[in-house]
Amino acid sequence: MKIRQSNSENLSCKVYIHENKKEENFIVSIPDIFFSIQYDYDLYGESLIEHLYLHLFNILDDKEAQELALRIAQWTSEV
Repeated sequence: MKIRQSNSENLSCKVYIHENKKEENFIVSIPDIFFSIQYDYDLYGESLIEHLYLHLFNILDDKEAQELALRIAQWTSEV
């Protein structure tokens, strides 16, 4: 599991990223905002960013959701 710190104007939180290579998916959890999501390796690039954004937009404002979606996509591509 990887732990990343996300800092922005209005939100500072830890992002927990678990890669399950056997089942080819990621689990991302952000306890500070009561958010978690699981998605397959098949989801990447712009479609991943949009998918994350749509789920984060329910919890955060537009700018924060977009920024965090981009960060999560970048971090999971590094794992």
